[in-house]
Amino acid sequence: MDDPFIACPYNKMHRIPRSRIQRHIVKCPDKRLDYSFCPYNATHIMPAKDIIKHTEECPSKVIVFPEDKPPVVKAAIAVPKPMLQREYLPETDPNHEIWDD
Repeated sequence: MDDPFIACPYNKMHRIPRSRIQRHIVKCPDKRLDYSFCPYNATHIMPAKDIIKHTEECPSKVIVFPEDKPPVVKAAIAVPKPMLQREYLPETDPNHEIWDD
């Protein structure tokens, strides 16, 4: 039977309903700065020294990257056209309005 309560990663004495664990993690008074979050599941919190090993073996990694490799991004990078100073001069702007006349 699946336990509806889980232990807080900061203090094992805190027993929280599974549906409320993310809220508790944010507000837990026993929060520790030397702990890190798993990049695949924000409810996986552990000491910073153990996070590298965990990220290699995290069960949530399969959900994020089903083929055990990151997706290949196929996109063209558009380089903006450099604007010269003379293009900013009011005389060269076709929409330039003169309000002083």
